[in-house]
Amino acid sequence: MNIRPSYLSPSRRAWALAALACAGGAWAQPTDLSSVPANLDAHAPCVAAAARYHVVNPWILRAILSVESGFNPAAFNRNANGSIDVGMAQINSIHFGRLAAHNVTPADLMDGCKATYVAAWHLAQQLRAHGNTWYGIGTYHSASPCHNQRYAGLIWNRLVGWRVVPGPTLAVKSQAQCGYVAPRAAGRRSVAAGASTTSTSVAFDAPQ
Repeated sequence: MNIRPSYLSPSRRAWALAALACAGGAWAQPTDLSSVPANLDAHAPCVAAAARYHVVNPWILRAILSVESGFNPAAFNRNANGSIDVGMAQINSIHFGRLAAHNVTPADLMDGCKATYVAAWHLAQQLRAHGNTWYGIGTYHSASPCHNQRYAGLIWNRLVGWRVVPGPTLAVKSQAQCGYVAPRAAGRRSVAAGASTTSTSVAFDAPQ
């Protein structure tokens, strides 16, 4: 697996994300560019290339990175179950074994561009398994029904906020309503060196 053509190999079957709300891909571009942050691509410059490489919708990919970390390449979260979420794409440590088999290290995930390619690969894997559906998008985060629906709602609301899709925003449950238990000590830790810092963990209960 090559994170880019030199490192996340493409899936044998690439899955394009269907236009879930509008027929014929009508929401491939925002209807009002003034609603899109001017520096969006500056925060995540590799989105377009990663989306093309793994054949996923670039706006879904942007929304995922925005919801996961606010485009913060140094984001790090420790979960109550002991797992960690790393980097701009908040890749969970459950995937580290598969990534290591393809020479992708946890430290690589702190690189915004590499993390974007991993996010596109992970999204493509979920769409391949679950279809081009909002459930498939939600499984980027969780297959658990409440967390899945919550996450899909966050992505939808981000797209509505950017006017990529028309329609009202959705009421989204909080993490607590879905049974999330916060870890006792949340913080950021260097993945490469394991050194503690004083930075607080990044958490998103609703789109900003």
